[in-house]
Amino acid sequence: MRTESLRTQFDSPSPQSQFPPEGKLLNSKLANISDLVSSLNAAVEDLGTINLPPLDEQFDFYHEVERFETNLIKSALRITGGSQVKAARLLKLNATTLNAKLKLLKIATK
Repeated sequence: MRTESLRTQFDSPSPQSQFPPEGKLLNSKLANISDLVSSLNAAVEDLGTINLPPLDEQFDFYHEVERFETNLIKSALRITGGSQVKAARLLKLNATTLNAKLKLLKIATK
């Protein structure tokens, strides 16, 4: 009798396989969100390490803003695997706005 209960315990499917398909999908989505949050945290840490150029006669505000914007867009594209739609969402931009910025800033995409 004791052997039977052990056998039943080990022969039963894993808890993961007992989830209905909707549960597996939810689990997968949560894992994707967790990965995205980790990537975002890494990107935020990268932003904190940006060194500001010296504010002297050579400083060009608009060039620095363009450089910063380019780095943000490239980071978003890297995080989203090159997806412009996902990168636009991440940056809270319309996809058409991001596309226009890619062309204006001459950022190559896959």
